[in-house]
Amino acid sequence: MIRKHFEDYNFVGIPETGVTFRWGNNLKENPYMAPWPELADISISNYCTNECEYCYRSSSQDGKLISINDYEFLLKQLTSDKYGAVFQVALGGGEPLLHPDFNEILKITREKFNIIPNYTTSGKFFDKENIEATRKYCGAIAISYDPYRDLSLDDISEIGANLKQNNIKANIHYVISEKTLNNAIEIIEGKYDEYLMSFNAIIFLTHKPFGRADNQDSIKSPDMLKSFLNLIDNPISKVRMGFDACFVPLLMKNTDVDNKMIDSCECGFFSVYIDENLNVMPCSFCNDDNFKYNLKEFNFGEIWLDKFSDYRNLITEYGRIDCDDCDKLDDCRGKCPFFDELFLCKLIS
Repeated sequence: MIRKHFEDYNFVGIPETGVTFRWGNNLKENPYMAPWPELADISISNYCTNECEYCYRSSSQDGKLISINDYEFLLKQLTSDKYGAVFQVALGGGEPLLHPDFNEILKITREKFNIIPNYTTSGKFFDKENIEATRKYCGAIAISYDPYRDLSLDDISEIGANLKQNNIKANIHYVISEKTLNNAIEIIEGKYDEYLMSFNAIIFLTHKPFGRADNQDSIKSPDMLKSFLNLIDNPISKVRMGFDACFVPLLMKNTDVDNKMIDSCECGFFSVYIDENLNVMPCSFCNDDNFKYNLKEFNFGEIWLDKFSDYRNLITEYGRIDCDDCDKLDDCRGKCPFFDELFLCKLIS
């Protein structure tokens, strides 16, 4: 068990299960921010051969790979003498399994820095070596899937069964967009349970118009969105489900989900994003260079404790626009400052 106790912030993390607890001065109080991030979302490359039309990173075969030296430098920056290291890292890209040093990256993260690595992959490039490294070092992984990828449901079922057989906890990451929303409804209706039962859960991610993904596929249909939200309270599927932070405002306002059991956006407050060029940003969807700082120019402590103050002030102010009359505002950070398309509460109000 990892414990951190500081003024206005307390944290407990259990590496074996990934369960974390966070509270402020008492168990009923939420801290404003962590003095050091709990999670770092790290892109270890922008290299990928999949050419997905909605890749938010615009990854390609020309994408850069992070070096082992830069990766170790990054993890050292994420380790504080006072606050310790981040609890876990979420590795992505690009396609992480195509990084030639991927297995070594997992080993370094867990054995040298005692940080739990997790990663997201298309699921197409597993081999015996990375399956073993994943089983040995990772907390969990995620397989990206939706009906427009070049993986069939039979492929997904086979991947899930293989991972489960190797004692690897795996989730499905499914992007909800205008194009996939109807299929997402079918998932909650249980139509695909036989293909998904080997997975721990399906996590629904909100489409963002970023990179190769454009605004055309942002969620626009209020009736379909309402149907999806209605099913969340009464799912037919036996597969567990979860949601990314961008979908949390809708959950708080339009479902019976206990607000105490879900977190609002943590970016820049409890988590951070770092790309393969060592650029530090509040989140991987940050489209404002005013909140981008490079680790070759600033140390991470300066970025987290000082430079990000402007971003946190923006969130506090901008997030309240059009939300002042909402009774959920105290539990929700409100509007995203980067994408108006994510203000879905307005769509179904």
